[in-house]
Amino acid sequence: MKKVLFYTISILILAAIIAPVIITSIERSQFDKNSDLLAKSQSSKQSDVAVIYFSRSGNTAIMANKIAEMFDAELIAIEAPKYEIGLTGLANAAMSFQDHEVEITPQTIDLSKYNKIYLGSPIWFYRPSPPIWKFAENNRFDGKDVVFFNSYNSNYGQDYIDEFKSLVMRNGAKSFEHKAVIRGRMGSQLSTEEFLSEVAALFAEN
Repeated sequence: MKKVLFYTISILILAAIIAPVIITSIERSQFDKNSDLLAKSQSSKQSDVAVIYFSRSGNTAIMANKIAEMFDAELIAIEAPKYEIGLTGLANAAMSFQDHEVEITPQTIDLSKYNKIYLGSPIWFYRPSPPIWKFAENNRFDGKDVVFFNSYNSNYGQDYIDEFKSLVMRNGAKSFEHKAVIRGRMGSQLSTEEFLSEVAALFAEN
């Protein structure tokens, strides 16, 4: 009995060590592929439409880039060093997914020149990631139509989306709409082409 318990505990410990390494390896591969795609197509054109997003592995980034292409929008990335690709970034994402007090760049943007704003974020543990919460807290959306978009692996909590909507509306938004595309869990995700096709179909309705 003691041997069985010992082996069981050993296997669980080994799995706990190996799993983050595997996840980080998959994320790194995604990040590299997505970065190559973005390097070929990303632009920072001036427009009265803005696509502002945070992305860790690059899934939300290529989604944002596709939206910007579709609506001839200005593309703005939110950076959060705490969540960079790697074991440390993965651990921080897992341990502080409810923490809105995160350092981001830029903290604020003059949104007065935009008529419509697309805000993008991945979903972590059923809720939008901390950097997009921080950005929404820091900025005014007076009179703007806001579309919130997400990429996610399994599901999102509608209560968290409603909470985010309340924050954006309190900060002056005229309207709020939510759109999301599931890419699937690691190992069985949509290809980049399939994912972007889903994005194009979803946003063709706008």
